[in-house]
Amino acid sequence: MANHVRQQLREAVATAVTGLSTTGSRVYQSRVYPLDTSSLPCLLVTSDGDKSEAITVHSPYQQERATTIRIEGLAKAVSNIDDTLDTISKEVETAIAGSSTAIVKGMIYQGAQIDYDGSGEQPIGKVTMIFTKDLYTLSNAPDVLI
Repeated sequence: MANHVRQQLREAVATAVTGLSTTGSRVYQSRVYPLDTSSLPCLLVTSDGDKSEAITVHSPYQQERATTIRIEGLAKAVSNIDDTLDTISKEVETAIAGSSTAIVKGMIYQGAQIDYDGSGEQPIGKVTMIFTKDLYTLSNAPDVLI
């Protein structure tokens, strides 16, 4: 049995954004523990869940899942932290848009939020990018894309 389609999407997105110039292989999924500053710059790829709608009436019914993926780019303060966050955004958006992987292809960029945290030893900048993708499954097979 395959993994849930949400997990499949999250893992495929993480693969698509691994190896970018700024963040390299520092791509983490569903990270809940604090990051050490030596891990920066990096990307955190998480799923914010999905909204499902039945699009057929027979059982098992076909459903459309509007799935949300959050990609956070984090970087330590450098002379131009805004530029670094914008470069991370450009690299991520380009990688997602250029992905040939079927489950990633066609993801929609919804926007970004930029935040700063000066409470640590060195200020940290964060850009949070939101992407969505409609995935189709049967109600009795949330691990199989149709």
